[in-house]
This record gives sequence, structure tokens and C-alpha cells, in this order.
Amino acid sequence: MKLSRLSLGLAVLASSCLIVPGVQAQQYHWPDKIPAESAELMKPLPMSPHGQPVPGYPDGPIAVAPDVFNFTPDMIAKLKAGNYTAGLVMHTQDAGWPKLQIDGITKTLNEFGIKVIGITDAKFQPGKQISDLEQMIARKPDVIFSIPIDPLSESAAYKKAAAAGIKLVFMDNVPTDMTPGKDYVSVTASDNEKNAYYAASELIKAIDGKGEVGIITLVYDYYYSVAARKVGALKAFAEAPDVKVVQVSTFDAPEKAYGVASAMLTAHPNLKGVFVAWDTPAQQVIAAAKTLGRNLIVVTNDLAADSALNVARGEFLAVGAQRPYDQGVAEAKSAAYALLGQPVPPYISVPTLRVKKVNLLSALEAVTKEPPPASVIKVCNNACF
Repeated sequence: MKLSRLSLGLAVLASSCLIVPGVQAQQYHWPDKIPAESAELMKPLPMSPHGQPVPGYPDGPIAVAPDVFNFTPDMIAKLKAGNYTAGLVMHTQDAGWPKLQIDGITKTLNEFGIKVIGITDAKFQPGKQISDLEQMIARKPDVIFSIPIDPLSESAAYKKAAAAGIKLVFMDNVPTDMTPGKDYVSVTASDNEKNAYYAASELIKAIDGKGEVGIITLVYDYYYSVAARKVGALKAFAEAPDVKVVQVSTFDAPEKAYGVASAMLTAHPNLKGVFVAWDTPAQQVIAAAKTLGRNLIVVTNDLAADSALNVARGEFLAVGAQRPYDQGVAEAKSAAYALLGQPVPPYISVPTLRVKKVNLLSALEAVTKEPPPASVIKVCNNACF
């Protein structure tokens, strides 16, 4: 991946923590000259071949990269002349991931002249999201973007939107029993299983392939993107015969992860590390470990400016990061294609971005599309590139 040049005026960064045997320590600059390890981590992993199983695709639709879309000036002119509107029905807005998704969607829609008439926040409550969805349907937008919290219980509500003639574009998850091309346009997701597999593999390396580990994840089994992360983590742990998964615990809201982690740590005094489904609950797990005075290796998925601080401080060892802004751009383009009557792939996948402290600044810029905050650079203390 080619890294952009940012005029941040950063000092030359020393590579004392990255000395390769037989090679003298070198001086590195970010982003102009970074260590080989950092550059290697920035290469996206190959995509998994299929997405979430849905009607018509028992093995999941074929994964298609986001670069499938191509807009001509005439297509953009037609979109701008259409006076189309859109609504976003979010699961939460209290994290970096949804905020970046919203940014990617809204900025891209603006380029097409599509007006966003509302953005809702369900605060991770399926019942509230159903209510939000019903109110959005009443406003009659041409398209609704959404990520269902509980794809099973919320399916009927999304089907009402489809029946009303509203085009549905999903983020990460598809409600149960909904067919692409009929009930919804498409779903864009990160390669969630591989994200988790990477992070869990790094945890295994950190404990030398031996010891007790745990998994903390979302309680909703039908939340496919998170369920795929559990699968990926378990797959990695299963490949290490001396690693024992002593507990898999769940929460129904990210802030509940503190209590879940406290209970797990208390029950397992020899616990060495935990895979947590995403960064916001992982921050709660770190807080719980500190309260109990426990040294714990934490790996997770997703990266934003706030959770980058956890990586910089060494609290998150490794992150299999989604690219939510890029996902949002792809989702907006999916909607635009659908409004123009163009065919849209049922599943669009964004490859895994591997993140460790050594490539944190490069990864954060790739995810957020902005220069890393001064707060992150300061905490990095010349150890991130």
C-alpha cells in the first residue's frame, strides 16, 4: 500500500526497538521511510472467498472488492437530478467505527447529490433500532443504510422497509431470510473472520503457544460479522495444541464487557490473554484488568483514534482492523448504482488490515483518512510508524 505524505513536521524516529541481527540500527521517518516490518503489515491480506450465507447463496455470495464501481459524468448527473434522499439507521454512534462509516457514506452521497435526511442511534438496543427504522420508513427516503443489531428479531422490520419500496444497503450484517437483489441491494463488510484469526494468532505468538485464553464477544449469535470473528479466533486457537480456551463470555452492550471481563479474570487466575470482538468492549476489558491488578494480553478488531491510544500504550497487542470509512464509501456507491438501476454485487468485502504498534501511524491514517492525532504520536514515543 502506498502511504500518503503528511506534512506533520515529525522528528526523525529512531529504530532502537527494531534492530535486525547483523544490521546496524537505522534512522526512520514516518511516513517517508518506515521499517520493513511496518511496510509488510500494511499489505492487506487476501480476501476470504465468500460472505454471509443468505437465501440463494448457501455458501455465501462471492466476495467482490470495492473497486467494482465506476461512475461516468452522465451517471453522476442523473443522480444529482434525481433529488434522492437517504436515512442511516445505526446500531450505535458511540465509537470510532460507526462515526467513520457515517463519514464515508455521507461524504460520498453528497458527491452524488443524495441528501441525508436523518441519522439515528439505537444505543445497541434492538427494540430501539426497530422503532428508529419504523420512523425512518415513515419519512420515505429512497434508500436506508443500516447495520442490524439482532438480525433475527429485527428481520420483519427491515422487510417492511423493503415492501415500502425503499432500497436497503447493509453494513456487515444481513437480517435473516432476506434475499439480495430482492429484499435488499447489497451488504459491505470487512473480512471479519480473517481479522479475528490474525489478532488471535498474534496472541498465540505472544504467549509462546502455551496457556489459558478467553474470548469475549457479543451475545447475539445472529450478528454475523461478530459471529465470524468468534469463528476466526477459535480457528486460530485450535491450531495451537497447548493453548486452552477456558471461557467464552458474552455481553449485550459494550459497556457490559467490564463486568464480564472481571468475572472471567476472577474465575481464571492463570488467564494469559483475551480476544475481544471489537475495540470498544476491549477498552472495558483493559480497565477491568487494571482494576484487578492483572497483566493481560488483549487483542481485538477495529481501529479508530481512541483505540489507537490503546495500541500506542501497549494495551492492545494486535488489531485486525476494518476500514469503516472505505466500507461507507462502498455502501454509498452501492446505493447510487441501485438508484440508477445498475446491478450491484450482493457481497462487497474489504480486506483485513493488520495493526501492531510498529505500524500504528500508517494504519490509523489508512483507516481514518486523516493525519494521526498529536495525542497518539506523543504516546507512541518514537516507536510507531
